[in-house]
Amino acid sequence: MNQILEKKYSYLSGFFETAIREKRLFHSIILTGSNDIIKYAISMEIARLLNCMQDGSSNCDCQNCKWIRENKHPAVMTISKIDNKNDSGKTVISEEQINSVLDTLINSSGYHRVFIFCDAQIKELTKEEYENYDEFKQTGYNLPQTGDENKLWYPSGLNLNCFSTVAANAMLKSIEEPASNITFIFLASNKDDILQTIVSRSQVFYVPDSKITIYNTDFINNYFADYPDFRPENALDFANKLYFYQTENNLDPKYILDCIQYYITQIIKSNSNNRILLSLAYKDINKIEDCKRRIISYIKEQTVYETLAFYFAKRV
Repeated sequence: MNQILEKKYSYLSGFFETAIREKRLFHSIILTGSNDIIKYAISMEIARLLNCMQDGSSNCDCQNCKWIRENKHPAVMTISKIDNKNDSGKTVISEEQINSVLDTLINSSGYHRVFIFCDAQIKELTKEEYENYDEFKQTGYNLPQTGDENKLWYPSGLNLNCFSTVAANAMLKSIEEPASNITFIFLASNKDDILQTIVSRSQVFYVPDSKITIYNTDFINNYFADYPDFRPENALDFANKLYFYQTENNLDPKYILDCIQYYITQIIKSNSNNRILLSLAYKDINKIEDCKRRIISYIKEQTVYETLAFYFAKRV
């Protein structure tokens, strides 16, 4: 696995390495989270591991690894409103574009074909985007387009406007009945930004931001001591504890939810071979992401915490 990605996203790296080695990688993957360019790098790394002609090591110099790092491999395609597009419109991923992609699947290939779906534009980057781009460059991957000295190609998450229901529906049959050497990867801020029929046929992974933040989890440790079990009688106490800790310390509610996510990711790291626990943990992480959206929608923090607490109490 790429050393930069392995260091910063060890539990994801370990999962994908193992799944690819054991030939049990899901054929349709959704990567969620806020750092779109790192999700793109992880997608490229998945494509490299699937096509490496040697052992998949981070310094492998085989032809496939070279091509993929250069973003020139014929079997690894970025699909966006401005990439791999024959029709003139540059505002959406079109049905015609999807059908053109699907037509290529008719022909057999000795490569493992990977299609990375995202929104994208060539733009002047913000300070935060430049910081993320600098992190991306450290992985050794190139962008699909170069832009110019003032603007760069930069990905963003899919949504129902740029990846319409019509275009998404055109893919369903290929996702339901995939060939053995094809993987679809969708990048989105949240899984709800993608048509539900695609989500239900995909494996969803949350990619946390890699910026260093110190998370204090002491205030929740007791509630998750037997994770993934959660005692239903603790639900209201758990919700009240979250709200009290937030208000007592004048914290952003998103930080409270980030702490819970961090706690669960640490469990994932130390239980990478426990498939049942991993599956449940990723669902929990996605549920917490849903709670963050509720906070942004101005739903009361106490209500959001209670919703999360009762979810934990009922899910096992």
